[in-house]
Amino acid sequence: MRQAPVALAVLLLVTLEECAMAQSSEDKRRGELERLRRVLPACPAFEEWLQATGELPPDFDALPSVPYLQDPLVTMRGSRQHRVTRAEWPARRKEMAELAATWLVGHAPPPPGNVRAVMVDKTQDRGHEVWHVRLEFGPEHAAKLNCTLYLPNGKTPAPVFLCDSDRYLPWAEGAMEKGFAVCIYNAPDNADESKAYANLFGPYDWSAFRRRGWSAGRAIDWLETLDFIDARKVCIAGHSRSAKQAMVGAAFDERIAAVIASSPGSGGSMPYRYFDQSYFGESAENLTRVFPDWVSLRVRFFCGRENKLPADSHFLFALIAPRPVLMSTAINDWVEGTWTAEQVYNTLHPVYELLGAPENLALRYRPGQHGTDDETSRAYSEFAQLAVSGGSIAARFPFTPYHRWDYEQWAKAHAPRVNLKKLPRRTLSDPTVDAQGKRLTPEQWQARRSEIRRQIGWLLGEGPAYQPMPVQFGVGESDEDAKVLARDRPGPPEKAKCRFGMGVNGNVYYPSPTAAGSGAKLPGVIWLAPFHCASGYIGMYRAGDIAHLKLAHAGFVTLAFDPIGTGGRQEERRSFYERYPEWSLMGKMVLDARHAVDALAACPAVDPERIYLVGYALGGMVGVFTAALDDRVAGVASVAGFTPFRTDTAASGTGGIRRWSHLYGWLPRLGAFVGHESKVPVDFSEMLACVAPRPMLTVAPMQDWHATHPEVVIAVSQASKAYQLLGAGGKVELLSPDDWNRLTNERQDEVISWLKRQMGGQ
Repeated sequence: MRQAPVALAVLLLVTLEECAMAQSSEDKRRGELERLRRVLPACPAFEEWLQATGELPPDFDALPSVPYLQDPLVTMRGSRQHRVTRAEWPARRKEMAELAATWLVGHAPPPPGNVRAVMVDKTQDRGHEVWHVRLEFGPEHAAKLNCTLYLPNGKTPAPVFLCDSDRYLPWAEGAMEKGFAVCIYNAPDNADESKAYANLFGPYDWSAFRRRGWSAGRAIDWLETLDFIDARKVCIAGHSRSAKQAMVGAAFDERIAAVIASSPGSGGSMPYRYFDQSYFGESAENLTRVFPDWVSLRVRFFCGRENKLPADSHFLFALIAPRPVLMSTAINDWVEGTWTAEQVYNTLHPVYELLGAPENLALRYRPGQHGTDDETSRAYSEFAQLAVSGGSIAARFPFTPYHRWDYEQWAKAHAPRVNLKKLPRRTLSDPTVDAQGKRLTPEQWQARRSEIRRQIGWLLGEGPAYQPMPVQFGVGESDEDAKVLARDRPGPPEKAKCRFGMGVNGNVYYPSPTAAGSGAKLPGVIWLAPFHCASGYIGMYRAGDIAHLKLAHAGFVTLAFDPIGTGGRQEERRSFYERYPEWSLMGKMVLDARHAVDALAACPAVDPERIYLVGYALGGMVGVFTAALDDRVAGVASVAGFTPFRTDTAASGTGGIRRWSHLYGWLPRLGAFVGHESKVPVDFSEMLACVAPRPMLTVAPMQDWHATHPEVVIAVSQASKAYQLLGAGGKVELLSPDDWNRLTNERQDEVISWLKRQMGGQ
């Protein structure tokens, strides 16, 4: 009895502590909301939603950082990961469905169970009888959805090609000839009838795509009542935004037998964490601001923190498994990227294997930009037929990747022998002191610099050595390719083709039409682009202006070209490691950049002593490597380009150095140091030091989840010791904006201002 007051006191203390923690968490979340309001572009719909719901961002510190696509086959059991069995898949699927609904697309009401059809009209079209029907359902049948049904000609009950607009009739024509019915439910973006019943069923948080996908289910409710329709064989199809709703519809309605997901883009086949601004992708910020009703506005909380999303859009595909899915994208599709599409495919394939249907998943590429062509229409019709007949989708549409990469397979034959036990642990230490901690002299530093360069060369691998190569002006990409890659737009600035290095096509942009032949010697800039597969060095969903054009307008003769694996060089990526198994993609990109220096130096309008590198994301990393190796580079600006290797561990939340070796395949030799990062032989503190005494600008956004900002600061600080040693302490600069990874106009203006300062304010 005497212990009761003590127990009550302990309980009270625990309760008070929990309340304090809850309050602390809420205060933190409110602070995060204010930060988001401060840094995000204005979005009235987001503000209205916040006011209406009282929603707060999650406590990001309590969420795990997941830089890679979440594995659909892995769930958590307590604090441990568990790989699910086939028997456990239904439970895992239910878990993913709730995550996708909560964080991505919202929740929907259950089927109303009272769908009725009112015949509006009967017509003839394309040799088919056509019914125009109004579906009525919900409370007092107040919800309305108009449908058009092309009745089948032939054997019944017939399978169905389901879509949200008559624009997809060409896709279905081949299937119609084989006996399909076609049902169009009226839910395209410009005529969405589901808006009228958004609030009819209660306070659901469903997004437009969740509502429209749910509308497809109401069409199926009706189709199930028709004896000449086989509602077990419904193939849903859509393109772009319509593909998103088709995915959502199939993810949450297992009656849909197959899906054609044609270029669904961001939030569809492009997961947010693999399509942010570092890829020049249609980021979570852009999507939720421009189209705020499409997906859950909770996604907007994760702008710049995509690695914290508890679910991502590949979950929608996983929810469709093992039903047949045709992923389709164009090689130069501005709203997608071949690398990201392939990562989604590679993540999904084990799910289909577990469920015994690997033949049901396919990824098809088509030429050109975002649209579809006649051959694609025929392919989609053929897919529908195969899907409902049980044919092998994978055999008809074999996966032929551009970015094939298997680190483990490569390592078996080509990984260098590295004795980790003999390698010392290293930190981001001062590169200008010797093993005894004694400061090097400027003469001794040159020997140390040569050793660092040798280590950089080892990391890049064994490929063709740099040697100067001639440039051909007036030769380069065809006019047709320029149009596909959005480079056909007339100036200003003036554009001239060139071909340099190992057959790389580039374009030189002049500040004015007269600059090319004026005889004046202007400063030159090489624009090093991020990893944007679709159109290479031109970002279609960039946060700011077109970087290379802005540089040219600022007075710099600017050379731009596609990194390998992007734009017009995707085919070149396909066989790279078959041709150069001991080299690296980063090595190739650095060699291309050095040959770009050759090209710009040969340009009559350019002062070869004033050639600078400006790079963003991937390009920022390439710029640092290149400037460290090539003394002809007058200076380098790296925006969100790196985080130090030796501190980039699995626990950092960035993906660690494993992303460079295992995920992208840019630096395979780094793979030997995964789990032993402190033993990486060369790091950015040393590479940046090799740039001294030439000007260097590092822009490191403080909220960039792809990097660890304090470690970037240390790397630049240590590199500055080399600048001080050489009497150039003022030539190294670091900017740390309170921003995430994006190349805004403000960032570009900072780079241009820095460039002009290097030339005495010219």
